[in-house]
Amino acid sequence: MNSISIKAPAKLNLFFDITGKLENGYHEVSSVMQTIDLFDYVKIQKAEKISVRCSRSELDGEKNIAYKAAKLFFEKSGIPFGAEIYIEKHIPSEAGMAGGSADAAAVLFGLNRIFEEPFSEEDLCSIGAECGADVPFSLVGGTKLAEGIGEELSALPNIPDCWFVIVKPDFGMSTPESYRYYDEHGIFGLEHPKSQVILDSLENKDLNTLCGGLCNMLEYTVENPLIEEIKSMLKKLGAIGSAMTGSGTAVFGIFDSVHTAVAAKNAFLEKFDNVFLARPTNYGCSLDKSASVYNKFSELGIDYERVDHPAVYTMDEMDSLGIFNKGVVGKNLFLRDNKGHRHFLVFVYGDKHTNLAAIESELGIKHVSFGSAERLDKYLGLTKGSVSPLGVINDKNAEVEFIIDKEFADYPCVGVHPNQNTSTVWLTFEDLIKVIKENGNKIDFINI
Repeated sequence: MNSISIKAPAKLNLFFDITGKLENGYHEVSSVMQTIDLFDYVKIQKAEKISVRCSRSELDGEKNIAYKAAKLFFEKSGIPFGAEIYIEKHIPSEAGMAGGSADAAAVLFGLNRIFEEPFSEEDLCSIGAECGADVPFSLVGGTKLAEGIGEELSALPNIPDCWFVIVKPDFGMSTPESYRYYDEHGIFGLEHPKSQVILDSLENKDLNTLCGGLCNMLEYTVENPLIEEIKSMLKKLGAIGSAMTGSGTAVFGIFDSVHTAVAAKNAFLEKFDNVFLARPTNYGCSLDKSASVYNKFSELGIDYERVDHPAVYTMDEMDSLGIFNKGVVGKNLFLRDNKGHRHFLVFVYGDKHTNLAAIESELGIKHVSFGSAERLDKYLGLTKGSVSPLGVINDKNAEVEFIIDKEFADYPCVGVHPNQNTSTVWLTFEDLIKVIKENGNKIDFINI
């Protein structure tokens, strides 16, 4: 393996407490950390030396914690190689969301895969702790109690399903700056988080009680009143609870309704540029299984737009997130490749709904199969010709045969994104045809 692409998840702190200070200057902490489905994407390729580039050029080079992670990996493994690392940033900087730590963790995770896993997960976490306190957590993810300087992790029950709205104001706060302020202003007399409330509520799967226990001691190090204003506004818009995460300055609210969360996100977008909607995950760094398809697009010179959204599990959630009508007339087509992996593909055709006959005509394909008519009728009330559970095409003239996926698990097809329900690709009709021709001029669209 010469290259790999990794998804590096952001984190939130459900509570954050400072419990002491060590002689070396580090602070002892106690916190519940939670990964969410907002990701940086890290691509790693074997090379003679280590280099780091980033979609935010100010983060290029040796100053990036990802460089330190790669350097430590090669030093400790004795492997005489280097790596070209490219980071596509989506997690905001100086937000308290472990963006840099997640990238460093992704580098360790990816290099370990490329070089046939010389280290166990425990070893990687130990190396990660030398890079930064949050790196071990970013490797394993989920819901964890972090102690020590943040590197001592204990497993906890998963947080109950919920929605996060995260607002990052246009000013930041570095972690060293935050701790320095904490020490200089002597704010140890403040009330500490009721950590046991959070731990008990996780055990009891009680989201309301958990939200009542949200607390972050480092909030007091940010003098800007906007933090409190955002927290207050989140609650007014329906959040059960809100808090700043890490050393800030991102603030999150927890919602138990997708409708309320989407409305809150939209309200904040009128005032802030960096507003995110996310869901909890139970994993840390993971393979970006869609990367090979994006690489194929680049090879073919095809322009595409990647639109990330939280995981969705129901038609109601899809509707609430606006996946049915993205502003351009598009189409999500579900596919399964010849290895049994599920995919979906999105294409657009000018300003009109795409007639399925156009695909058959352009490619000379006589048989195009789509998903379950029963599901379409049940969830969308659409007739034959509306060809997907996410269907925004309503072409009643199209002739479609409906099939069941288990009967076609081994069919080859054009795959675009593994069905993890986390992002969408928009293509023109012409580019869709180009991709299909490059992949053997054959398509089978399979219901999930």
